[in-house]
Amino acid sequence: MDKLSLPIKFIDEYLPKADPAYVVVYLYVYRFISNDEPVPDTSQIAFTLGMKESDVVDAFKYWNNLGFNLGSKTIVKTLHKSIYTPSEIAEHARNDKKLRWLYEEAQNALGKILSSADMLTLFWIYDYLCLNPQIIILIINFAKKNGKATMRYVEKVAMDWAEKGIDTVRKAEKHLALLEEKNSYENKIKSIFGIRDRDLTPSEKNMVEQWRSELNLPEELLAEAFEINIKRTGKLNLRYINGILKSWKEKGISTVTQLEKNDKKTAFSNFDQREDIDFEAREIQMLKKRIGR
Repeated sequence: MDKLSLPIKFIDEYLPKADPAYVVVYLYVYRFISNDEPVPDTSQIAFTLGMKESDVVDAFKYWNNLGFNLGSKTIVKTLHKSIYTPSEIAEHARNDKKLRWLYEEAQNALGKILSSADMLTLFWIYDYLCLNPQIIILIINFAKKNGKATMRYVEKVAMDWAEKGIDTVRKAEKHLALLEEKNSYENKIKSIFGIRDRDLTPSEKNMVEQWRSELNLPEELLAEAFEINIKRTGKLNLRYINGILKSWKEKGISTVTQLEKNDKKTAFSNFDQREDIDFEAREIQMLKKRIGR
C-alpha cells in the first residue's frame, strides 16, 4: 500500500482535539499497521520522531483511552453509522456522481429498491471505510452468489476487506479468485468424504486449507485416506485423515502408486523370519523317521 486513507469523520471529530504530538505518533503508527508491518517499540518511535519516549507512551495511552489500540489493527475505531444524518447522505448523493452510481448499481445487483437503511450502510462503507464503489459492487455480487445478499453481510465483508487493505479492484478480484479456489476445494473435499448435510467447522476449514495450499495431494490419495480412516475408526474424522496425509507427505508419497510401493515395502520389512527353530536338528529328526530309526 503506497497511500493511507482516514475517514473524514474521524479527522473532524478526533484529530482537532488531540495534542499535535499525539497526532504525529498516531499517523506514524498507522503507517505500519496499514501495511501490515510490526509496530516499532516506543523507544524506536521516539528516536525516529525526535521525541521523548515518555511523550510517545502518553500518546499511546491517550489513543487507547479513546478506544484506538495502537498496538493492534483496531487503530481506527469503528464509528457507528448513526454519525451520518439522512440530510447529509442526501446532500452527498446530489453532489457525488460516484455515490449515485453506487446506489444505482447496488439496486440493480440486489434487484430491489434500496431502503434508507441500505443507503446508510452503503454510504458508511463508501465514506467511512473509504472503499471504491466498484469494490462495493464486487462485494454485493459476491454476497449474492453465495446466497447471502443482505446488507449486514455486505457490511461484514466490507469491514474485513478494509482491514486487509483490499482497496483496489485488482486486489479485490485477486482476493475473490482465491476465495473461489478455496470454496471449490472445500466442496471437492466434502464430496469425496460424503459430507452433505453440514458445513465444515472453522478448525476443519483450516485443515482443508492446509491440504490445498501445502500438501497439494491428488483426489485418489484423499479417497485412500478417507477409506483408511473409516476402516480404522468406523466414522469420519478429519483430524485422523489429517494425520494420515501429513505422514504420507513426510514420506514423500504423492501418488497412489507410491503409496502401494510403500505398503509392500512396509509389509515385507514387518515379516520376521522365525529364529527359534533349529532347522538342521529338525531335518535329522525327520531323516531318522524315514529310515525307521
